[in-house]
Amino acid sequence: MFNINHSGIELLSVELWREIFDYFDVNDLWYSFRGLNKQIDGIIDQVQLHLNFEKKSNYDYFIKNILPSINVVNIQSLKLRKENKIKHFFSIYSLNSLVQLRLLSLDGIHSFNDNLFTFWNQLSSLKYLQSLKVIFGTNSHPNNDLKEKEFIIRSIFNQDFCPLLTCFIIKNKGNDNLNTELPIRSLIQTTKMININHLSIDNLTFNDLIKLLPALQNTKLFCINDELSCNNKFCTQQTMTVEIPLMFECKKLDLILSDDITFEHIQYILKHTPYLKRLILCSWFHLLDAKKWELLLSVQCSKLLEFELVCNGDDDDNDYGKAGHDFEEECRATTFWIERNAIISYEFYSNDDFYYTIVKFNIGKVSYLQLLTDSYPV
Repeated sequence: MFNINHSGIELLSVELWREIFDYFDVNDLWYSFRGLNKQIDGIIDQVQLHLNFEKKSNYDYFIKNILPSINVVNIQSLKLRKENKIKHFFSIYSLNSLVQLRLLSLDGIHSFNDNLFTFWNQLSSLKYLQSLKVIFGTNSHPNNDLKEKEFIIRSIFNQDFCPLLTCFIIKNKGNDNLNTELPIRSLIQTTKMININHLSIDNLTFNDLIKLLPALQNTKLFCINDELSCNNKFCTQQTMTVEIPLMFECKKLDLILSDDITFEHIQYILKHTPYLKRLILCSWFHLLDAKKWELLLSVQCSKLLEFELVCNGDDDDNDYGKAGHDFEEECRATTFWIERNAIISYEFYSNDDFYYTIVKFNIGKVSYLQLLTDSYPV
C-alpha cells in the first residue's frame, strides 16, 4: 500500500494516474490504491476496468471486496473460466449491461438450455466489442448441444451482431465426434464484408465455408482447429469456380482437414488467398503427393514463405508407407522442394495407432546464397 502523505504522488495529474492504472489488474488496483483519498477514488471510479478471472484465486476476492463499488459501464474486458464463475457473474450483471465491453472471453461455458437464446441475444448490445472468445464445455465435461454455438456464428455473420469485431474464436471442446456431423443450420450466404481479421472455428463444412467467404475479405488469419469436412455433399463445378479472390488480406491458413477433402477443395481455398504467406494443414495420407503440391503451390501461392503438411496413417498400411517414401524422394530430386529446403520427418504418439508424416519448409530460414547454389550448381 502506498503512503500518500509522504510520497507526494497526490500531485500527479489525472491523465498520468489513468495511465498508471492501465497497468494494473483490477484486484491489484483496488488493493493498492482504493481508499487512499477521495481524489484517487474518484479517478478509479472512472478508470477502464479489465477483469481477468482465468486465474484460480482472484474471483472470490473480487466478489467480496470490489464488486459492490465498481461501475459496470467501465468494464472494457472480461475473461471468465469455468461454468460456475460464468453463471454466477451473469446472475449479477446482465451481458447487455456491459455496453462498453471491448473483449469478452468465456472458457468452459455449457448450454443455457434456452431455445430462445436469451443470453446470447444480448451480444447484439455489444456495439463496441472487438474480441470474442467462446469455448463450450471442457475436455472432461463436453457440451452436448451445438445449437448455441451455431446461433452465435449465424448472429455474427448474418445478423450483424458485434459490428466492430476483429477477433472471433469459437469452439466446442471435449467431444470430437459430436462436432463433425452437420452444416450450421440456417446459415445463409453472407453478402456484407465484416471486420474480423482473426477467425478461428473448430468445425466447418466446405459448403458453409463457401457461404462465409464474402464476409472474410479483411481476415488475415483463418483457423479451423478440429475439422473442415466435405460433409459428403458434391460441390458442382460452378460452385467451385473462383472468379474473384475474396480473401486478399489472408496471410495465414491453419486447417485440419477431414479425409474427404481433396486437392480440388484445397485449390479452391488457395485461389481465394493469393497473398498467403503461411500454410499449415493436417489431414490423411491421401494428400501426400509432392507433384500435386508443387503444381498447386507454385501456381496459387507465389508469396508463400512457410508450409507445413501433417498427414497421418497406419504404419501397417503399405499405401501410407509408399506415399511418404515417394514424397521424400521427390523432395530430394525436385528443384521446387530443394530450393525451399523441404524437410520430411516422422512422429508417433503412443496414445493412438497412427504415424504422422510431416513436410515442412520455411523460406525465411533459407539463405539467399543457398538458394543460388541449389538452383545453379557449380
